[in-house]
Amino acid sequence: MNTKPKKWIAAVLGFVAAPLGFLYVRAPRWAGISLVVGFAVGIVNFMIPGSDSNLLFSLISVGVGVTWAVFAYKLAGRHSGDGVRPWYARWYGLAGLFVALLVTTAIFRAFLFEPFRAPSSSMMPNVPLGSNLIVKKWGYGHYNTFKISLGSAPISAPLERGDIVAFDYPRDPTQTYVKRLIGLPGDKIVYRDKRLQLNGVDVLGPKSGEYLDPEKLIYYARHQEKLGKVSYDIVLVDNAPAWFGDEVYKLPKQCSIEHETIQCEVPPGSYFVLGDNRDNSADSRIWGFVPAKSVIGKVVQVIPPRG
Repeated sequence: MNTKPKKWIAAVLGFVAAPLGFLYVRAPRWAGISLVVGFAVGIVNFMIPGSDSNLLFSLISVGVGVTWAVFAYKLAGRHSGDGVRPWYARWYGLAGLFVALLVTTAIFRAFLFEPFRAPSSSMMPNVPLGSNLIVKKWGYGHYNTFKISLGSAPISAPLERGDIVAFDYPRDPTQTYVKRLIGLPGDKIVYRDKRLQLNGVDVLGPKSGEYLDPEKLIYYARHQEKLGKVSYDIVLVDNAPAWFGDEVYKLPKQCSIEHETIQCEVPPGSYFVLGDNRDNSADSRIWGFVPAKSVIGKVVQVIPPRG
């Protein structure tokens, strides 16, 4: 029986999924090498975000794919077709390995760590627009990835004031927001004249310099806030109004608005969040609290764009 691999199948698999292409031509060592190279290119691309680097790595990915396709094509042509085809070179073996890789990837992203892209500039200066983020998922009960739910559970990992969290926007869960956690259940929040008070303590420090928005080329006043042991910078626009006016949605009953002052008491099972770019952030001052079930996880790594 002739078990010689078809060259065109080897080339197609080599381009779209190189490890499968090499398994198809019975070259498991090259399958492992191509898998490692693919992961390495993906990791380096993630660690160097930015439009220029994205274009560069797209071109590199295409070049690598073409190289693997040509190599797999040549290996298929050299194969004699003698002998029994191993299980991993048969259609069911290739399909099974592909499904296993997808399942492993989904489990890792849903339960352990998931990459995200900073969706806006609302967390400048600490999370510039276009930054890549690594979000820790385990312990936060929101085990979804690729818009597929793999389960849910109550939050078991500690969340602390000052953490940067990713969550489903309560008014449109299809959108992912990234903000700083300010208030835990039971906390009393007051926001007045661009100053934040937490449980009666004013947390805004003096002006510590300026920050240049790289997109708008506007200077912001930089201040430091401190929540417990966590210190971080925020930015304010000196001539921006302190009041959001008509932008404020109907806030929950635990919040009151009087004389351009917002006061809230965080209810059980909810959190109060703010953006560090305080005058350019839609957050709990506008649409209310984040339910615990909406928390995706804690941001553990911010990789700002280059250039």
